[in-house]
Amino acid sequence: MGQLNIYILRRAFLSIGGLLLFALAVLLLERLLRIFEVVTSSSKPAGDASAMVVNLLPHYLGIAIPLALMLGTILTIDRISRSSELTAAFGAGISLFHITKPFLLIAAVLTALTFILEGYLQPIGRYGYNEVVNSISNNSTSAALKEGKFTEVNNYTLYAGTDPQSAGIGPIFIMESLESGALRITTAAKGDIIAREDTGQPVLHLEQGHGFIVDEDRTIQGPLEFQSSALAGTLTATNFRRRGGDVRELTSRELFANRHGGLFPNISLSANNAALHLRLARTYLLLLLPFIAVPFGINYGRNPSSAGIFVGVVSLLTLQKALEFGQSLGAKGVVAPWVGIWPLMGIVTLSAIFIFRGSAYKMGQPPLAIISMFIDDIAKDIRRGFWALIPSAFHPVRKAVKKAGS
Repeated sequence: MGQLNIYILRRAFLSIGGLLLFALAVLLLERLLRIFEVVTSSSKPAGDASAMVVNLLPHYLGIAIPLALMLGTILTIDRISRSSELTAAFGAGISLFHITKPFLLIAAVLTALTFILEGYLQPIGRYGYNEVVNSISNNSTSAALKEGKFTEVNNYTLYAGTDPQSAGIGPIFIMESLESGALRITTAAKGDIIAREDTGQPVLHLEQGHGFIVDEDRTIQGPLEFQSSALAGTLTATNFRRRGGDVRELTSRELFANRHGGLFPNISLSANNAALHLRLARTYLLLLLPFIAVPFGINYGRNPSSAGIFVGVVSLLTLQKALEFGQSLGAKGVVAPWVGIWPLMGIVTLSAIFIFRGSAYKMGQPPLAIISMFIDDIAKDIRRGFWALIPSAFHPVRKAVKKAGS
C-alpha cells in the first residue's frame, strides 16, 4: 500500500471511527432513559443496567456501522476535494479506484464485524436483554412489598406495610387461592424477606400471625395463631423461556439450519428465511457503500456542494427501511423470502456501478453536481415559462427583478 493510500486510510479511520462512536453514544443515550425506568424497581440497578447496555451494544453497533461508513467516506473525500488534494492525485495519474481502496479495506473489516454482530452477538444479546428485564420484573415483587403495594404472584395476593422502627416490613396480608376454590388468608404483625444460602430462594419470614381458610360457601375454618412462620416460594422468579421464541433471537447458523423447517417448529418457515436473507443483505451492503459514498463526496469548482452528506444519509435510511419492508412481506408470506430483499439489492448494486463508473472513467462533474445542474435547468425553464405568460407591459418589472438578482 502506497503512501497516498496510507494517508487516506488514516483520515478515513479517524472519520469513520469517530462517527461510529458518536452514533453509538446517541443511540444508547435514547435507550438509557428507558433502561433507567426499568431498573428503578431492581434490587441491583447498577448491575442490571450494565448488563442491559452490554446486551444492547451489538444491536446498536449494527445500526451505527453502515451510517458511519457512509458519512465517514463522504466526509473524507469531501475534505481532500476541498483542499485540492484529490485534483492533484488525478493530475498525477492516480485513478479513483486506487483512491477507493482504503475505504474498501475498512468496508471489508466492517463487513466481517457485521457478519458476527448480525449473525451471533445480536441474537444472543437480544435474548440476554429480555432475560434481564424478566428477572427485574420478578425481583421487583419484593420491592413492591416493601413499598406497601398489593402484589399478585402466581396464586398469591400479598400486601405489606412498612415498619419504620426496623428494617423489616409489616403488617402483612397474604391471600392464597387454593385448587379447591377456597382461600387461605394469613396475616402477621411483622416480617422480613430473606434468602436461603444454598439456593438463593427468597423466603418471607412472618412473626405474630394468624391464619384461616375461607371455603367456597364462605365458611371460615380456623383461626390458627403462630409466633413464627415462613412462606417459601411465593417470591420465586419464574424461569425465563428458552432462547428461540423469536426469530430475532436465532443465530444465522440456526436460521440456515432451519431454512427447511423442523428445528424450531414455533417459527414459520417464511419468517425464518426472510430474516436470514435480510442479515446477508445488510452484510453485503457494506461492500457497496464505498462505491456510492466516494462519488458523493467528490467536489470540484470554487463553490463545492455539501449535498452528498444529505443525499447519502437519506438514501441509506430509505434503503434500510425498504429492506425491512421487504423482509416483512417475505415473513408474512406475501412474496417469497428472497424476493423482498435481493431484487432491491440488485438495483443498489447496479446503481453503485453506474455512479462509480461515471465518476471514475468519464470526464465530467460529480453525480450530485449533475443533479444540481439538472435541477437548476428545470428551475430556469419554469422561470422562462412564467415570464412568457406575463404581458409585455410588465417587462420593465422583469428587467428590474433580473437586475436585482444579478
